[in-house]
Amino acid sequence: MNYFLGVDGGGSKTYAIVVDENGKEVGHGISGSVDILNETKEEFKDHLFAAIHEALKKVDVDVKSISSACFGMPAVGDVEGIEKEITPFIEELKVSNFIVVNDVRVALEGAFPMKKGAILLAGTGAMVMAKDEKGDVSRIDGWGEHVGDLGSGYFIGQLILRRAFEEYDGRSSLTPILKMVKEFANVKELREILIHCKGSNVRKYIASFSKVACEAAKRNVEPAQEILDEAVHELVKSVKALGKIFEGEGSIPFSTAGGVFKCKYLFKKFKKEISALKNIILVEKEFEPHMGAVIMAARELLSEEKMQEFYQGLRR
Repeated sequence: MNYFLGVDGGGSKTYAIVVDENGKEVGHGISGSVDILNETKEEFKDHLFAAIHEALKKVDVDVKSISSACFGMPAVGDVEGIEKEITPFIEELKVSNFIVVNDVRVALEGAFPMKKGAILLAGTGAMVMAKDEKGDVSRIDGWGEHVGDLGSGYFIGQLILRRAFEEYDGRSSLTPILKMVKEFANVKELREILIHCKGSNVRKYIASFSKVACEAAKRNVEPAQEILDEAVHELVKSVKALGKIFEGEGSIPFSTAGGVFKCKYLFKKFKKEISALKNIILVEKEFEPHMGAVIMAARELLSEEKMQEFYQGLRR
């Protein structure tokens, strides 16, 4: 029996899944971030190994018996040398056959396996990725939290924190945002959170405050709604840029992934904006990103005929 390992690594969490050659899930595991640019190498290794070992608990084989694996990792293909940093840790696992790709690439494959399509992944970071009929891949944004990732969880978290700081300083009128930020951070004094907002490894922490923006918008707090409206504007700009790439090639099926779209206020506004675009067709993704990683792993080993059977198994 062949077993395939798929890893969807992100800036907030890592999801590992093991699937047999019939497309049946036999185990999965979840752990923390494997963003090697924002985690120490020790944290990266601990989180990666924890998710994989948890996924393997229910399988009567060890990691050495995995036939093929695909690791979707942040910054791969974006920052030179990242793959070389990541690969030695994967090699420690003793997986005989594996590939390392960008985490948005596995989300794209999950949404549109073996066919044309595009996805906007907006979680801690944000990127649009698309593939044409030939499988050629295009990408938009994903420039990182300091200069890009517009509309991402980090983008929203940064703006809501900025608003809370302005209210604290008296530079903006007082709203529920200040109190909500303090409650979310579990602090009595706002300056207590500064230690978490400076230095390295702050990306995930700041992005987590996007939940405050979403909750405040649900309560009709106007500044929070304005922040989410700005995020929608930036995300739609990326999708419009995608439309230009495929201009003259007919419509392109498009889907979304990532925690940002769990915010009902934001997603409702986003869908309305996207529906007005002529060559972008918003559809449900077929599989989640971790399944895209499994599909890419299986494709390294299985024939086209076997892959069709594999897909049918995944759909059951």
